[in-house]
Amino acid sequence: MVLGVTMSIVKEIKSIDLSSYTLIMTGIAVLFSILSALVLTIGIGIISPGNIGIAVFIIPTIIVGTFMYTIYNSFSQGLFYNLLSTKLNAIKFTLDENQIVKISPNETATMLAVIATIQVLLLYLVTVFILPLVLNATIQTLMFGGQELLAYELYQFLILINQPMTIILFIFGTFVITFVFTLIGVYIYNILAKKGKAITVELSNENEMTALDSIDLMSLAIAVAIINGILTLIFAIIMLISGGNIATLLTNVISSIITGFIEAALFAIFYNFLAPKIGKLKLELIDQ
Repeated sequence: MVLGVTMSIVKEIKSIDLSSYTLIMTGIAVLFSILSALVLTIGIGIISPGNIGIAVFIIPTIIVGTFMYTIYNSFSQGLFYNLLSTKLNAIKFTLDENQIVKISPNETATMLAVIATIQVLLLYLVTVFILPLVLNATIQTLMFGGQELLAYELYQFLILINQPMTIILFIFGTFVITFVFTLIGVYIYNILAKKGKAITVELSNENEMTALDSIDLMSLAIAVAIINGILTLIFAIIMLISGGNIATLLTNVISSIITGFIEAALFAIFYNFLAPKIGKLKLELIDQ
């Protein structure tokens, strides 16, 4: 049954269905990887036709790598959200006639920052055991090959990444950057929603879960493009104060708007195409 929302209702995302979230996000990522691989192949063919054979190796690597990474990333995001939602304040949003007119800024920023920090910490723990083995073998190979300078630079890098201060800054930086940019992005979205630029979605009930049937392409693309542009502009102003080139920074702002629009539009297209075929995203929502 499609949810026809006729008044403002505050919903809390109590939990995310892991299988549907992992499946749909992986499917979307794979479609993006296929498109990226085709664009890269065409680019190689135009720039260097003689190296077009490289694409035979690049395309499968991009697609398979994306597939494997997204399964882990999506599953871990959903799992951590479900675990943290019992400890932290869960993300809330307000629906009005199937439009998301408001998203809770603090809860969203905190939740996403904590999840990102946990993922980075886990990645570092894996890296700290594997990367030194790879780098040590590489350093020895370079030494035997007479590349002492490059071997020394790799050795210095190995020392740097194992410094406690580097680890602390990396993890702390992940939390702070994710929190700040998410918080600003959500505040921007809430302002846009008040101006009539809210994202429109179609929802339906499936047993005790709420399924995301479809996403309106234009409302998503416009909102993401504007948010991307403003966030990039903020970063550009900071860089300009630090001595950046204004022409380059303006180019970055414009390109971020265009890129954000295209990526968001493709995301909506891919979701609406895949959802009826491989399953819709399902959430456990409770009214507030």
